[in-house]
Amino acid sequence: MEIKLIEFIINEFLTDNDIEISTDTKLISSGIIDSFSLVSLQLYIEREFDKKIPNPKMTIENCDSVKQIINLINQY
Repeated sequence: MEIKLIEFIINEFLTDNDIEISTDTKLISSGIIDSFSLVSLQLYIEREFDKKIPNPKMTIENCDSVKQIINLINQY
């Protein structure tokens, strides 16, 4: 799950190839992902992992790192 999420984020949202993403990289607070990107991420999670995450749960607090996203996915 971790590798798939990191690959998706790199392929969909990164414009700078010099940035490395780890499970603890700040995604939203660093500007890698914005509010529009959260929708794409949410749809990817639903499609790839068959997990439907409610819109109110897709927040900075829950999605600012891959580790937080995995924790969120595991709740559903």
